[in-house]
This record gives sequence, structure tokens and C-alpha cells, in this order.
Amino acid sequence: MPPFVEVTLVRDIVLILDSAVVLYTLLFGLAFVYQWLRSPLRKLTDVRLAWSVFMFGMASNSFCFVMSDFYFTEPTAWVLWVKAGNVSLTLALVGFSLALERILPYHTHHAFSMTGTLVAVASALAPRELLNPIALAAILAAFGILVLFFRFFVRNTTGVVRSSMRIISVAFVVGFVGFLGRSDIVYYGLGPGVYILGSLFLVGALLILGTTLFGSPALDELDWTDQMLELYVIHTSGILLFHRKFVPAVNMNESLTAAGITGVDELFKEIMQSVGGLNNLSIGDFSILFAHEPDFTSVLIAKQPYGVLLEKVRDFSQKFQLVFAKAVHEFSGNTAQFEMANALLEAVFSQGTG
Repeated sequence: MPPFVEVTLVRDIVLILDSAVVLYTLLFGLAFVYQWLRSPLRKLTDVRLAWSVFMFGMASNSFCFVMSDFYFTEPTAWVLWVKAGNVSLTLALVGFSLALERILPYHTHHAFSMTGTLVAVASALAPRELLNPIALAAILAAFGILVLFFRFFVRNTTGVVRSSMRIISVAFVVGFVGFLGRSDIVYYGLGPGVYILGSLFLVGALLILGTTLFGSPALDELDWTDQMLELYVIHTSGILLFHRKFVPAVNMNESLTAAGITGVDELFKEIMQSVGGLNNLSIGDFSILFAHEPDFTSVLIAKQPYGVLLEKVRDFSQKFQLVFAKAVHEFSGNTAQFEMANALLEAVFSQGTG
């Protein structure tokens, strides 16, 4: 960023926008940490913690640039503050990348976090002339890991969760453009107007990103594949048509469980005088998610009642109805014909679907 020595309108506007970036990113970072600390399923690979590290890095980076461009404009001090800003953001991106590389199923071999570490060291040691190219390398590395993150998340979520992730993706792209727009090249090449526009883009994108992340159930549902225990397809008579264990260690009597689930569902329908059955039932550490069709019910037993899992049970149930409707309606006791449903199950419940 260019140093602002004289007091001008452009200087005041940029100072206000940069201060807004510091304030909003710091507040969102603290909010994410608070959410993470309150979560009963708190873990180091939580997306909340990763985003808080990213926000704190942005806050530190913008604060250092405020110091370098508005208060310490003498060349030696300016370089020190710029280096501090680059290093702080890069180290935050390293922590962010480490978390995402452990969360995502891609075999990155920590390429992004190692690249970030090298960039941080280079930022601290490089001369002034190389600071901008090094900062660009850090931005591209961060952009790469975030592209993988958004690609995985959008493909593995449904409904409201997927919609929020699309908003977050757009906000990040706008913020990325805004961040690039706050560079020396833009200021000296395209003028202060475009530079200010870039700052506005960044502030707006951070507000959208933070508020969407803060209220999005997507933060809770990234590990949905780890929550699934067993899937049942149960005939209206209570007979088990199809069963699949997602966790081999789970030990349940399949037929007894199927009959019990049918009994409970019918009992609540009678008590509540409801035509439809249960959608979600919690028993101890287990959540039971239902999807009803005319002649059968699909039931997923999971650790958590995630919205994305309920959507997938419904999706599987609809596909099962399309393929096996006649066989289920005319069911006479032969369950072997439903083994082909394994292909449907893989299509719906494997990672990369949505």
C-alpha cells in the first residue's frame, strides 16, 4: 500500500475503510472463537477456529498497513510495518491452511501450509522491492486452498447450507478483488478512485463473509460423513428391506431395531393424530432421521441430527421409490432384490455428492 504523507480527502477515506477492516475482522474473529469455545464438539480442526485465525490475520495485516501508510511513513519504519503486516497475514494463512488440509479429503501433503511458511520467511528477509511479489504469492496460495474448500463444501451440502456457502464463495471472490485493488500498482497505475473502490469491495465482502459464516449451519455440518451410523429401509409391515452399516463397530439387532422404529413411528402418529410420521427423534447419544414413502420408510441413525443428513435421507428415499416402487408395493418376503440399492446409497451418501 502507498504511504499517505499529506492530509487529503483520499487519505481520510482510505483510513476509515482500513480501520473498518480492522474492526470487523477482529470482531468476527472473536465471535468465531466464542462459538468454538461454546461448542460441545470443540476440536482443533473446527471450521470456526480456522476462520477465526483467518480473520485475526486480516485484522493484524490491515492494522500494520494503517501504521505504515498513515503514521510511520519514513522509509525504514515503513518497510518494517509492511513486513510485519505481510508476515502476520501469511502466518494466519498457514494456520488456516493447516486446519483445512486436515478437514478436507484431498491429499495436499500440506503443500499450501508449507508454501505459506516459506512465504512468511521470505517476507521477513526480503528487500523492499520484492515485498509485493511475495505478498502476491501468499494470496495465490490462500486462494488455492479456499477454492478446494468451497468446491468440497458446495458439493457436500444441500439446502440452506449450500446456499450460504455460495454466498460465502461470492463474498470471498469480491474480497479477493478488493484486496488486490488495495495494492501500490493499482494506486499508482489506475488512480486513487479505483484504490478506494477496492477498499470498499474488501469491507463489503468481509461484512457479508462474516455475517454469513456466523449464522450459517454450514459451520456445524462439514463432518456429516462422520456422523452416519446405520441406514434402514423398512416396509410398512415392519420388515427390513435394506440395511447398511456406515460404522462396522456399531452393534445393533437389525430386525429388532427396524420393528422398534416402525412401532414408535406408528405410536406417535396415532397419539398426535398425524397422517405423516416422525422426521427426527433423539434417543440418548443417537439421532434418528426419517423419510417416508407410501410403502416404506427410510431411517438414518446418526450421532447428530444434521440438516444435510435429513436432506440426503429424503433424497435416497425418493430414488429408492423410483427404482423399487413396484417391488416394494408387491413385496412378498424376498429382500435379496433390494441389494442393488447399494449403488443408490453410494450415489447419495458418498463425499462429493449433493
